[in-house]
Amino acid sequence: MKRTLYVLLLFSMLAGLGFAGTTQDIASADGAELRIQDIAGRNTYLMSDGSMWSLIDGRHAIRTPGNVAAISGYEYGGIGMTQEGRLVEWDIGKGPQVVPGTSGVKQIAGSYWLKSDGTVWAGDEKAKNLSGISLIANADQEFAALSSNGELLLQDNYKKGQFKKLGIVENPAAVKSMTVHSGRVALLHDNGDVVVYETSNFDDNGRIIPVTVAQNAAHIVYASSEPTDLLIVTLQDGSVWTTGEYKDRWKLKEQITGLSGIVKTSIYGDAKDLSEGFYAQRSDGSWVHHKEGQNKNIDVPVVKNLSVAISDATPYVGESLEVSIQETYTNGAKIKVPVKDAVIDIEKPYLLSMQKNGMLKSAGVGKTQITVTSGGQSKSVTVSSSLRNNLKYAKQVNGNVMVPAKSVIQALGGTYSAKNGSVEAKFGQTLLSFKAGSNQAKLNESTIRLKAAPVNDKGELLIPASVLSDALGAKTTWDAKWKQAQISLGADAAMTVVSSETAGLIKKAMQGNLVKYIGRTYWVNEFEDLERFSKLTVTDILPDDKGEFNVIFKSATGKTIKSYPMRSSEVTQLFADRSSLLTYDPYKKHKWSASVWKQIKAGQVSLGMTKEQVQLSWGNPAAKDITSGGGKTIETWGYSNFNIVSFVNGKAILIMM
Repeated sequence: MKRTLYVLLLFSMLAGLGFAGTTQDIASADGAELRIQDIAGRNTYLMSDGSMWSLIDGRHAIRTPGNVAAISGYEYGGIGMTQEGRLVEWDIGKGPQVVPGTSGVKQIAGSYWLKSDGTVWAGDEKAKNLSGISLIANADQEFAALSSNGELLLQDNYKKGQFKKLGIVENPAAVKSMTVHSGRVALLHDNGDVVVYETSNFDDNGRIIPVTVAQNAAHIVYASSEPTDLLIVTLQDGSVWTTGEYKDRWKLKEQITGLSGIVKTSIYGDAKDLSEGFYAQRSDGSWVHHKEGQNKNIDVPVVKNLSVAISDATPYVGESLEVSIQETYTNGAKIKVPVKDAVIDIEKPYLLSMQKNGMLKSAGVGKTQITVTSGGQSKSVTVSSSLRNNLKYAKQVNGNVMVPAKSVIQALGGTYSAKNGSVEAKFGQTLLSFKAGSNQAKLNESTIRLKAAPVNDKGELLIPASVLSDALGAKTTWDAKWKQAQISLGADAAMTVVSSETAGLIKKAMQGNLVKYIGRTYWVNEFEDLERFSKLTVTDILPDDKGEFNVIFKSATGKTIKSYPMRSSEVTQLFADRSSLLTYDPYKKHKWSASVWKQIKAGQVSLGMTKEQVQLSWGNPAAKDITSGGGKTIETWGYSNFNIVSFVNGKAILIMM
């Protein structure tokens, strides 16, 4: 069933840092161990390979591949730039995307971005009265800019586009970075000097007095704190300091204990509030979250568990199987992995083959193990394939079960070739060779003796089924009642080879049991690609020469429809399986709106649907869970492809894929 999901959670993709970034901040991660490059907030990281960790709805962590070089903002939204200098933006409800028409992005800060041509932009709007800008800073609704000719400008919060000139900076090209907060702009020079310009610190002529507050600095950032704002300065020796309260705001007053070997810091959240602590990066690239004198290591999220699901672990030969892979990370994230991004090893590739579309296709009867490796974890699942349609020409000769060589070998996934009177059958690395009239055969490099010599019978080469046990470990039994051979490889992988007598025996014995279905009316749920909920009437059930049956239907328009061949037990199961055929007219039973029926027929679900509507659309869930809290009972259905629907009072309130 093709499903269209209404994904309800809003994605906050690629959250940003608490300070401005440039492409110079990123080092190539080719061949290097994956590291956290920058941190904006809880589970919101820029990784060294350009990918991003961010949050869905503030709770669920996801990882987004990409080539992001720098970010600015906080965990719920922000902007970034790619390694090619293009702008990326995201917010709650809007996933990460490159902004069309953007290029030449030099620096990002808060909600502003600087182009290499010296212009400043906020979103798609060019900032007025700014040109020739070489560096910008934005935090807590304040914006500052440094021009290439040394003018240091601070925007008037009450008059957007109006700027106050704080002073002229000598050698502006030597300014490494700057940070702004509450009327203060701090500049970090290449030589490590930190110089602060404050709008309230001026001389008798009204000129702002620049003050050097630190030397040998490596990184600076302003933070909000009570009773006064602080400048956090990371020194080149790896220690971290803060300026003091008002009278001590011009000097480094207090060293933050417990931190050493630090190269830069990042303040949590959009308002740069120290109450939540801050992040610090060590010289070895690792990060800690520092709060109230305590450090908590921030580890690179890694896969701790791998889940693998196969759409059908017991398929019929020829069917395609969907592989669903999900990684569970140490940060709680649950992320689906495309098949192309995982390593898949098939124990017996002659039984299963990987298709270009990422699906597996069952190629032969048997049991094989599939091992999926992703994120450093491996998980194995077993697939046992059976043959839907029976083969013909089995017979029992002198107590030996004989089966047609070519069709049986090919049904088992092997290759069959005849040359110079000999036959070769190959199953992966196993090679079996034999010839008609000889009870000597060769299995790989060993000679084996057959219980009976292969014989030609009416154009078919028959071989003793016991040789399949020698070559593949198959088990063969003769069903004396129906005169047919059963070949199995494990409990769930089997095929049937009927004799010339089987059809007559089955028709005689079984037709009477199936005739009760003739004349009954059903409505399609999922069957033979027929229109869902269309009306069908059984007009006959016909056996074929393989001992199987075709169900003959007549549609509401009078069209005759013939089912695929099936065993008698499958016929009974078909009429009992409500996922295939319904015994009632759903339109008469359920007086639902046309829009609801349209969604159900398309295999879609949406908010507000009842459990019965979801079940009719998607089928029965693989698992159910009921939890209570806050006066509500939540029932959650989980499907094998990891889709989830939650209900409150019988109505769908959450849909996840």
